[in-house]
Amino acid sequence: MFYISFHGGGVSSAINNVFVYDVVDGKPVRVTTAALQTPSGSPPLSELRDLVFGPSGNLYVVNGYKNDSQVLMYSGTPDAEGSHSYLGIYADAGVSKAVAHPFALAFDQRGNGYLSSQDSNVVTGLKPPAKKNKPSGVLPTATYLAELKKTRFLKGTQVASSVGQLPASPKHAPSNLGTPQGLAVGFEADPSRKHRNRTKVAHSVRDVVVAGNSLYVADEPGDTVKIYDLESGPGRGKLQGQIAAAGFLLAPVHLLLNGDYLYIGSSGTDTVLQYDLRSGGLRTVVQEVKTISGMCFDASGNFYLASREDKAIYTCGKDFGTPELFVGAATDADFIDCPEFLVFSSGA
Repeated sequence: MFYISFHGGGVSSAINNVFVYDVVDGKPVRVTTAALQTPSGSPPLSELRDLVFGPSGNLYVVNGYKNDSQVLMYSGTPDAEGSHSYLGIYADAGVSKAVAHPFALAFDQRGNGYLSSQDSNVVTGLKPPAKKNKPSGVLPTATYLAELKKTRFLKGTQVASSVGQLPASPKHAPSNLGTPQGLAVGFEADPSRKHRNRTKVAHSVRDVVVAGNSLYVADEPGDTVKIYDLESGPGRGKLQGQIAAAGFLLAPVHLLLNGDYLYIGSSGTDTVLQYDLRSGGLRTVVQEVKTISGMCFDASGNFYLASREDKAIYTCGKDFGTPELFVGAATDADFIDCPEFLVFSSGA
């Protein structure tokens, strides 16, 4: 089954739930346009981002709307109609003020979560899901950061921003952490009648992936994927290295781990890059797909990727051939929004 989240929001074309497609006789068949159940009392869904089948067999969904800023939990097993029952909140701004307009979530082998947030430009560490589906707590601030003198970081920070004082920062803003250790951030004008010089964060941290004891972080404005140490001890949270190539890797947004390879959606070049975790080799495997967003492999090893601009999902087969339309606005009249994350689950 292919799960797709969309840009969402309050406009008429917004899709604020998750579509699911199956493949029957080689063709996509839509299972549902509402994979997430919304019982009375559950949070409103808006600007859904990452979708992760994770600890306890649950489905974790990033509810990115900045006024909510949550990670929601659902049963990982769909019902007969293909929908997942709501369980509770895994994390929200109540666990840390760093959780602000969240984007992506990854788990390590111990069940700890790592949540990137666009408006704080921070990656927050989260403890494994709590019992009885209650919000989790945060991990201690990364040791490397905690041992820096005369600094302040938001609770649970594992990766900090190069600029601590951001428009969405709390009254006591966190410290700056210079690049390359800190994540780059880009601003754009956001004037109002009362505040004509107001700005907002336009480009900041995006996707996160855990591979072994390393955390890979898409630093979109920095044109790099940064690698941080997750080993316990004094080096936890320290920058280990960067994946960067001038003119070759620009504005990375989405990441995908598959075996010994990390796939990077380079939105500034309309390409997908394949990074070899063993050798450090970097090569282009897909070209000329505009505004690349989510990526996945199916159970047979076929590669799929989403295009926000085209409102489409493409497949490139097992050998990264020419992208061919799988599903999108051209084939499904209800596919009216920009796809964000794309996940394949063989067990759903």
